[in-house]
Amino acid sequence: MTEATSSNELIPIKSQTKTIQNCFREFLYEVPNFQRPYSWTQEQLGDFWNDVILAKGDFFFGSTVTWVSEKRDLFNDTYSIIDGQQRLTTSAILLSVVRDTFNEVADKYDDVDDFDATTAINQAAATQKYLMIEDDDGKSYPVLLRPEPMFYEKIQKPNAIPLGEKWNGSAMRIGEARSFFEQKILDAIKGFTPSGQVEHLKVIRSNALKARVIQVELASEEDGFLVFETLNTRGADLRLSDLVKNLLIRGGATGANDRNTIAARWDRVVDRVQKERVNADVIDRFIWQSWNSRREAVKEPELFKKISRMVGAEPAAHLSYLKELEQDAETYEWLEDENVPVQPKVNGERNAFAIPEFVDSVRALAIFNVSVANSTILAVARKFRETNFIKQAQVTEVLRLLESFHFQFTALTSGGSTGGTRGRYNRFAVRLESAKSASDVALEIADLKEKLRTSLPVRARALQEFCSLFYAPSLQLTQKQKLRSRKIFIAYVLMSFAKRADLLPAGQNLTTWSIEHIKPQSMASSKYSDPVYSIGNLTLLTYRLNSALGDALLSVKAAALKKGSAYFDSELASWEANGNNAPSDDQIKARSLSLAADALDRVWSL
Repeated sequence: MTEATSSNELIPIKSQTKTIQNCFREFLYEVPNFQRPYSWTQEQLGDFWNDVILAKGDFFFGSTVTWVSEKRDLFNDTYSIIDGQQRLTTSAILLSVVRDTFNEVADKYDDVDDFDATTAINQAAATQKYLMIEDDDGKSYPVLLRPEPMFYEKIQKPNAIPLGEKWNGSAMRIGEARSFFEQKILDAIKGFTPSGQVEHLKVIRSNALKARVIQVELASEEDGFLVFETLNTRGADLRLSDLVKNLLIRGGATGANDRNTIAARWDRVVDRVQKERVNADVIDRFIWQSWNSRREAVKEPELFKKISRMVGAEPAAHLSYLKELEQDAETYEWLEDENVPVQPKVNGERNAFAIPEFVDSVRALAIFNVSVANSTILAVARKFRETNFIKQAQVTEVLRLLESFHFQFTALTSGGSTGGTRGRYNRFAVRLESAKSASDVALEIADLKEKLRTSLPVRARALQEFCSLFYAPSLQLTQKQKLRSRKIFIAYVLMSFAKRADLLPAGQNLTTWSIEHIKPQSMASSKYSDPVYSIGNLTLLTYRLNSALGDALLSVKAAALKKGSAYFDSELASWEANGNNAPSDDQIKARSLSLAADALDRVWSL
């Protein structure tokens, strides 16, 4: 191995070329609390498999930047990883799959005459030594210590008693990486004899262990914080959230215990915001939208510099900003969620999510896939929670404005979010944040309402697009057609008529209702444009009533529809009066037009 030492006035640096085998035999590693989560995707895992595992020779795997966080006599020191933890983690995940596959081969072919299962079992044990290692006293150490309990339970010691903790976003990606390698390895050994499978697994392990890295070693944790930020300025693949986490932990405290506390608080923010969202950039987007809901908007690439300047060198400023993120995360976790629940009211608390009408609008925006208004929602919920300047009716009004505008602009006419739309919401959010009185709040809401009104799509286009809504669950549809005929969207549309007519209260669970084709689907053609599938032929029923009615004729089920449907409009009443067994195509089209006009004039009017 080659070794070189270089020095700098501020940061002494030592570098060594190591194989992954050297790394996992000679060192212990830990991922420090300011590090980013595991984030490799299928694309990066595929590159790892092709470049490292399928390589004919050793492969240069990049660099790791570390510092010695714990020294030991007569045993491996622990190195905290500043950069390169994705590579080391991925190598460990791959080795865990190789280990488990050795054991599976041993179990599967134990009774094959010309195969010695002990060979595979021994190879599994040899592989395990790259994941867990013992000192001379028999004390066991994980070679790579990560914060996710599942990494120890699934990757390093699968017979460990599980903690039972729910997987966060990082843990889920580790699980996905393991599944990726499981499939790759199964495909690679398929068709070989049991002995051939063992030999092929040894080759896969060998290639992973032969990969080379340059291990850069720093002198202290403080040097690690500085290098972590410097890596970003030199083009390293660090996200905004990685940098903000590092900034808060480094600047918010000096002691190890306090830094661990900040790291734990940060992780709770991440878990709250991440929830079931799988996009790797969701935390970055939350930080950006939180900022834009309070201060003059900036472009995301410029935000870290703004945050750094704002918190300066004062620990109190760092903790104050962390508190902001914690507060906004309580709202953000429920945004873009089609099934967000209405929360119970608590005396003395002003919680927007305890207002059913507010929650309905948040659900609607999620159904429309609208996130551009998040800064406004954050500002409204926060103003309501922290002051008495905004009334409950005004909270509901602002969200209804957003819902009605985006129903016409986004859901119907497919108007995309633009910089102008985002800017409008950001400016409203900032002005609402700075409002010092109830009259200030009222003025800002009135201004937002006027701006949204002037941006509505042309009425004729909106009417046409509404009339084209349909629900054809039995047909094969294109992706574009599916988006416009999703069950939850059509149910939302039909339910909205009933709520605006005060026939049903806000906060309804859409999944408990069923969409009824008044003229039965059995009478339709195979074309989605058939009037039978049209919005004019649809109503909303309880599941029990829908099952009971089946394909009954209109003359039979009219009374039940009047009693049990969410909304029995005048057009349906006229169909009943005519006494027909089913509505005609012209009647369905006429009802579509009637609903469309009512939609724009009353239900989703601004």
